Amino acid sequence: MHETHLSSKRPRDPEAALKRNLPRNVTGMLLFELTWGFGIPFGLYVSMVPAYLNAMGTSKSLMGFLQSFWTILIPLQLIGSHYFGRKDRVRAVILLYMTATGIRLLYDVLAVFVPDIWTPASFTGFFTLACASYVGLLIIGQSIYMGVLTDNIPRDRRGWIFGLRSLFMGVGGILTGLGTSWVLHRWSSPVNFRISFMICDAVWTLSSLCLFLIHDRPARAIRQPSDGFLRSLAGKLRVLLANPNYRIFLFFHMLNSVALTIATFIVPYARERLGAPDSFTTALSVIYLASSAALGSLMGRLAVKAGYRSVGAVQSFFMVAFFMIAVASRSFTAVCIGYVLYSIVNVSSAFMLVNMSVELCPTIGGTDLTALGGTLLLPFVAVSSPLAGTIIDQTGSYPSVFYIGATIAAIAFFGFAFLVREPRTGKLYEFKQISMG
Repeated sequence: MHETHLSSKRPRDPEAALKRNLPRNVTGMLLFELTWGFGIPFGLYVSMVPAYLNAMGTSKSLMGFLQSFWTILIPLQLIGSHYFGRKDRVRAVILLYMTATGIRLLYDVLAVFVPDIWTPASFTGFFTLACASYVGLLIIGQSIYMGVLTDNIPRDRRGWIFGLRSLFMGVGGILTGLGTSWVLHRWSSPVNFRISFMICDAVWTLSSLCLFLIHDRPARAIRQPSDGFLRSLAGKLRVLLANPNYRIFLFFHMLNSVALTIATFIVPYARERLGAPDSFTTALSVIYLASSAALGSLMGRLAVKAGYRSVGAVQSFFMVAFFMIAVASRSFTAVCIGYVLYSIVNVSSAFMLVNMSVELCPTIGGTDLTALGGTLLLPFVAVSSPLAGTIIDQTGSYPSVFYIGATIAAIAFFGFAFLVREPRTGKLYEFKQISMG
């Protein structure tokens, strides 16, 4: 009887387990995106940080340096994926997110309530350190969270749920946009930015608790014990770099990423050349959220219907159009139209990297692929924003930098349209060694 009972047990179906937990997991993901969206207008990094530094009179090269943190600190993802990305991943993400926002919140509180202890240099210096800690910890957490998303959403629903996540985050930000505008009007600059950051970081610290709703089931490759850190890293890099399809994809994705970092200079351009007020950054934050909410789902659907190569081509086309609009802009309206295109690309960039990588290299988990892919991009993307800032400082010309960005994005468009391949097409590159004997 005992043997009969064992032989009648059904084999586990991982896909069925994913679908069974999907309602609970999606609820946690969407609630997190909604509440995180509440804080975005108050502290969207790509618009509020340059505006704050501009209000304090810092150089463009420093602005570019702070924007490049998202690239310079990417190697931290490798440590995070190896040491935190295998067990209790959701708890690790929550701890990392809450610590990241909590550190910057400490700076915000001190800057707002005890400003007499600061000098102008210390305001800038400690803000730089707070942003470095904030970005570094978020980068580690994001790589793990992308793996959680990939492992706990069925493949055929990833694009759809990405669209829902973008929608909920956008709705959350739109609901608080007026509050941000009031804060920036109520206090003088740069105090208004510090209060806005304080509200943002407090909201984000609480928002992370929503992730406790997610029931994580890591992919089998994640659950398996790994070698030491360096040996494991070397083995995964060999797998990636031996794949010609991944190398080609990553090169053109790198070009889009470089274009994105250059595009952030639209904020100081609008403030200096068009005379945009502080409240204009609120408009950019709301545009960022509204466009991702309205059109993010379309990018997800495009990925499902036509593949991620098409998503990459659309991203490149949008960036070319953004830079051309930036060069020709003479009004806030033109800048806002361009920012819509930038926002769509920025929101979908990480989604593009992890999902295309998973399709090309399915033997490596999503968390590791996010970390490794971002690290391979580092040498190229890290220098682009500080270099663009230096060019602006030396020449005073924003259009020259925008033309460079448009050229880079145009090359990426050509690559995604004609050179990048993906498994669903059945047409992948295969390099074979030819014997000369």
